[in-house]
Amino acid sequence: MRNYTVIGLTGPTGAGKSTITVMLQKKGCYIIDADLLGRKALEKGSMCLEQACTFFGSDIINADGSLNRQLLAKRAFSTAESTQQLNDITHPWICMQVLKKIDKIRSEVENPVIVFDAAVLLESHMDIICDYVAAVVAPLEVRMERIIKRDGITEENAKIRMNAQNPQEFYTAPADYVINGAGSLEEIQKEVDSLFNRLCRG
Repeated sequence: MRNYTVIGLTGPTGAGKSTITVMLQKKGCYIIDADLLGRKALEKGSMCLEQACTFFGSDIINADGSLNRQLLAKRAFSTAESTQQLNDITHPWICMQVLKKIDKIRSEVENPVIVFDAAVLLESHMDIICDYVAAVVAPLEVRMERIIKRDGITEENAKIRMNAQNPQEFYTAPADYVINGAGSLEEIQKEVDSLFNRLCRG
């Protein structure tokens, strides 16, 4: 019998996953951030970075050997096919690291609740390791505003990123729980409390 619970938290970019992750962490959940792992996957000298160069061009590497993230993002998010190619390069490494982190947490903590925050949870099929899937959604205009403010990019580039992702129904259809990430902090907190009580303590 499993002595731990894994919640997969997913949703399109700009929906509000980061805010919800912070709230769940304050409730005692252990967080595994796929974005942070994705950055590590493409660190200077990594095999994933070498593979990315082969597909996206050697000029995505700066003179010091580090990744030009803005240039890679521009190319990787230009089409759904390019986005999938980047995912195919990084996902195997990320998945391996997630499993290692889960094993470490459950070996050190009694009955932990682990939240795997991953925008591409479903695309990478990592939902199979999750007990529950929670999807965070928000209207397009809300997401657009957040992405522009968060990443300091133009509206055009924000649209490119949004269009490279799946429609909202892709995330909500298989989810055990759906959270409206466009509400006030108080409203979102109520939904997070409900999620925690239902999925973690129910």
